[in-house]
Amino acid sequence: MSFVAYCFRCEKKVTAHTMLDGNDLLSALRGDTDVEVIHVSNDRGDHRWKLNAQEKTNLLNHLKEAR
Repeated sequence: MSFVAYCFRCEKKVTAHTMLDGNDLLSALRGDTDVEVIHVSNDRGDHRWKLNAQEKTNLLNHLKEAR
């Protein structure tokens, strides 16, 4: 799944991707499971990080609104 997230290394909003989809992603966003994301930067290499609690809440709310 792809979505817009803030990359602290690039210091801007980017298109980020997670390997989780559907119910697996929703379950991780609702619980204590880490959600790792990646964004590919042509000039700086790939950046990986885990969403913090607020980012997980924001993404969960966005997905609920999109339904």
